[in-house]
Amino acid sequence: MNKTRITLLIPLVLGFKKFACILFVASIGFTLTGCASNPESGRANQSHQGFAMETAQLHSTKSRSVNSNDEGDGDQSQKLIKRSWLTLGVKDLTQAEIQAKTIVEQQSGYINNTNGSEGKSFNLSIRIPQDQYVETLEALRAVGEVISDNENVRDVSTEFIDNKARLANLYKLRDRIQLLLNRADRIDDILKIERELNRTQSEIDRLEGRMKYLNSQVDYATIELTAEKQKTYGPLGYFFMGIWWGVEKLFVWDQ
Repeated sequence: MNKTRITLLIPLVLGFKKFACILFVASIGFTLTGCASNPESGRANQSHQGFAMETAQLHSTKSRSVNSNDEGDGDQSQKLIKRSWLTLGVKDLTQAEIQAKTIVEQQSGYINNTNGSEGKSFNLSIRIPQDQYVETLEALRAVGEVISDNENVRDVSTEFIDNKARLANLYKLRDRIQLLLNRADRIDDILKIERELNRTQSEIDRLEGRMKYLNSQVDYATIELTAEKQKTYGPLGYFFMGIWWGVEKLFVWDQ
């Protein structure tokens, strides 16, 4: 009886194995056919993945480059912005103004702005080359009696070097973004890269403007000259001034 059952099961088992083998071979065939029929999709996905990786690397490079310093920068010269405010008392305003303008012209400077009160005072905003600054200031002091003389010197060397290094890195970053933009073929990728390019260019424009301003302030010092007409007292004027001086001494003694 047992031998009869085994004899009947053998054909069934062999048939099942054969059927399983046929299904396995068919599934492999369908898989290969599907891969071969859509090669463009595979290449597109691979291209998009590669572009995404490059974009991520771009952001990583930006964060490093903007915060880094250009160690190869050999420009270590000191950058100083010099500005003076000089007030003079003069007897003749017209003559004093002519003298001041002549001095500025001789020192290769120029008058940036002129204003004043007719018959009482005048103001000249003078720009003078840095190497002529001290000599010009001394010559202007001799035009009249010095009432006040103040000077401010600001060292912008660190800001100058930092901005120069940041600009060098931003130029490299802009070039790399432009390369990515030229290779992009998806609308959303193009829009993202253009926004990044615009932000980078705006930062470059801002720093270039700042560097231009610093260079102009360093190359040319500023002297703000004010000349006031001196008062001339007559005999009675000196008489009453003497009385006032005497009265003042009755109440206030020098310590």
